[in-house]
Amino acid sequence: MNAGIWHLRWQRLRNHRAGMASLILLGGLVVFTLAAFPLAAITGMDPNEADLLARFDPPSVLHPLGMDEAGRDVLLRLMLGGQMSLLVGLLATLLGGLVGLVIGVSAGMLGGRIDAVLMRITDGMIALPLLPLLIVLGAVDLTKLGFSASFAHSGAAGFWRIVVIIALVDWTSIARLVRAATLQIRERDYVRAARAAGGGTGFIIRQHILPNIATPIIVSFTLTIGE
Repeated sequence: MNAGIWHLRWQRLRNHRAGMASLILLGGLVVFTLAAFPLAAITGMDPNEADLLARFDPPSVLHPLGMDEAGRDVLLRLMLGGQMSLLVGLLATLLGGLVGLVIGVSAGMLGGRIDAVLMRITDGMIALPLLPLLIVLGAVDLTKLGFSASFAHSGAAGFWRIVVIIALVDWTSIARLVRAATLQIRERDYVRAARAAGGGTGFIIRQHILPNIATPIIVSFTLTIGE
């Protein structure tokens, strides 16, 4: 992609006070969650170790948010939970966004029957009832898919199951957005000139389509992570 476009976007963001304030806030949130590990190491606290004698203790210097119903530090568990939430949202959005990006760009650029088939698949996914779909996907036995029993019952399997499930239901909105933006950009004069000069579909997508639809994609990605 053209580096000049991204440099221009960064300059605009730097001059946008609200945008920079939001970026700093998000960065601070990430730093706050990542500080759980050094905080646990310094204080010697185990976020999973219960202390029934400290149940519902009020806030103190060592425990600023107090203790929960099992005698665990609320602040430390909040920080660790924030790590998991951010990681699930980021990975699921990247995975689903990649699928939606490929489908949307392919439908918008190739058109015709490919566009019709891809969009009907997208419409079919949108039409599926969400709650029953999530229940079915959550009940899938991973051992039947070739995974070992130890992995299927581990915490890592539960984590990746959540990521994949969210990605499977979140890519549709990104695909429709990318297709609409691609249809608009591909009719521009500079795209037609590139095609007339012998530029292939891959070249046009890399040099003209993706850089010019990056703004709605970034906005959609950030909103999807928050969901």
